[in-house]
Amino acid sequence: MFSKSPGGTNVESRLAPEVNEALLGRWEPVYRSQLHYLITWSTRGRRPVLRERHARALRDMIQRACDELDFTLAEIATAPEHVHLLLALSPTQSVANAVRQLKGRTGLALLESHPELRVWLRGNLVWDEPYSVETVSALRLDRVCERLRSLHAAEEDLAAAS
Repeated sequence: MFSKSPGGTNVESRLAPEVNEALLGRWEPVYRSQLHYLITWSTRGRRPVLRERHARALRDMIQRACDELDFTLAEIATAPEHVHLLLALSPTQSVANAVRQLKGRTGLALLESHPELRVWLRGNLVWDEPYSVETVSALRLDRVCERLRSLHAAEEDLAAAS
């Protein structure tokens, strides 16, 4: 009834031979779920060096990197000394790898586009090595997004809201 494929998976042999053959080389798991993580990291020495121009550039860089790496960016909030990301990953994607990719790409790009950060941070590193990760359930996503927006809204946004 079942036959072993070259990759070791079982394929139902009642299918037409050409369908069996097409499935053997192309099968990939389909994930309908995503895992959500609230990730936070800080600038080197937790120095408050990120100005609005840096934050704008950083948001663009992170969005581009997420698009390239197939990560889903749900929310991003920046402060002068730290960054919060609400990231959705498939079960096959590692949160540690995602953080490494994002911190590495953005750190190098920020130093290249904003050389004053080298002076303010006294070196060639933008981010501290440690980061924190918190899992977020689907029921809490909206509350976490709103909390990030309210905590890290620009002063102009707060003035307009009052």
